[in-house]
Amino acid sequence: MLQELIVNLIQFLGLFIEYVGLAFIAGSVLIALVKLPMKKYTMEIVRGSLAKKIIFGLEFVIAADILLATVADNFDDILRLGGIVLIRIMLGYALRKEIIDAGV
Repeated sequence: MLQELIVNLIQFLGLFIEYVGLAFIAGSVLIALVKLPMKKYTMEIVRGSLAKKIIFGLEFVIAADILLATVADNFDDILRLGGIVLIRIMLGYALRKEIIDAGV
């Protein structure tokens, strides 16, 4: 009973944190689309700002994946979540490298 309650709470928190990260990324994309046609923002500024915000949003999504992995039902779920986390970490690394290379 108590264990089931804790598992449900962790699953809820994991999904909530994941949705917060995804909403932040989606909002950042919308802001970038609004800024892009404005003359006071160059493509490099908008791109660098968007990359930084995507990295921040990915941190939430990765945290949610780690939280959800603690209550995974079987080893296949853990492997799947591990693969997803690995892909997201590599994406974050690539975005950080792009920001550094662009000098933003």
